[in-house]
Amino acid sequence: MDHSVKITNLVTVDGIPVLEHLERADWKFARDWYHWFFFAQPDKPERAILADPSAWYQGLSPDLMGAAAFQDLLAVIHDPDAVHGMIEDYRAGIRIDHEHDRADRDAGRKVTCPMLCLWSVRDDLEKIYGDPVAIWRNWATDVSGFGIDSGHHVAEENPVALAMAIGEFLSR
Repeated sequence: MDHSVKITNLVTVDGIPVLEHLERADWKFARDWYHWFFFAQPDKPERAILADPSAWYQGLSPDLMGAAAFQDLLAVIHDPDAVHGMIEDYRAGIRIDHEHDRADRDAGRKVTCPMLCLWSVRDDLEKIYGDPVAIWRNWATDVSGFGIDSGHHVAEENPVALAMAIGEFLSR
């Protein structure tokens, strides 16, 4: 919205506006996405994650995402600066991003370029919120999208399907 002259296409993967997450927060959100609120706390999340990064991110494996991507992930989750950066993204959502979303919505601003909304069908975004495309239609004028057969790490778990979807969208 802020750079509509420069941005000609938009692709989102496993995401809806932060304000939508927070306004739709219910017991399922609290149960499954509790970390959003934990990550908003100062210092504690970094200390908890860095105490045992592999335990915090349990369930990830080279079988799930390939050996090279898994090694990259292990390096990142053991890097204090990288972990801090990841946590700051969540903090921004809780602290300021939702305010920007609300101001845009209240002013009637929308994404005006063609938008592709993709999500992982074996993760919980759609289970918790319903159809992500329907949600984005309140925020954008030209939205299409679909789920990709993967868990949370779409780019690592199904890179071919993701690349094909993006390539087809951008070649229109």
